[in-house]
Amino acid sequence: MLTTRYLSRASLAGGSSLARQLAVASSLAAAALVAACSSDSSTGPASPGKPAPSAYSMKAVRGLSVPHTFTDAVGKKLTIQGGALTMNAGTYSLNYKGNLNAITFDLTDEGTYSLSGSTMTFVSDDTDDPPFSGKVQGKSVLVDGFKIAGVKFELGFSGI
Repeated sequence: MLTTRYLSRASLAGGSSLARQLAVASSLAAAALVAACSSDSSTGPASPGKPAPSAYSMKAVRGLSVPHTFTDAVGKKLTIQGGALTMNAGTYSLNYKGNLNAITFDLTDEGTYSLSGSTMTFVSDDTDDPPFSGKVQGKSVLVDGFKIAGVKFELGFSGI
């Protein structure tokens, strides 16, 4: 389930082309991120012999510390401020915050996750969103292929 805190879907529906692109991209990104983090554990993912915490804060995007701003070829700016990943009893909630040009967003994706070895699969409650993957690395989770504003990102989360 994708929810918006500061930017309502209604305001996006009547907004500019850029606002609509953000809404579509955010929905896709949330689906991808959700699919990336999963676990069979009720307290979050764990590596062999090392339980990991169930709450993670976003530390990196594409290997760069957050907050970080990306600029595309036509000058549009996407700033990813941060976020969090919470996992409990096979469910997850992934929150991410930022700006697309002048539009501020604070979005959350929720669903279920599974863990096989160190590989995670996330499935969003929003059935239109495809699953995405992740990997447990000690007390960190690396989410791959999560889309924000229509672009795939690798997101790094560390235990809180």
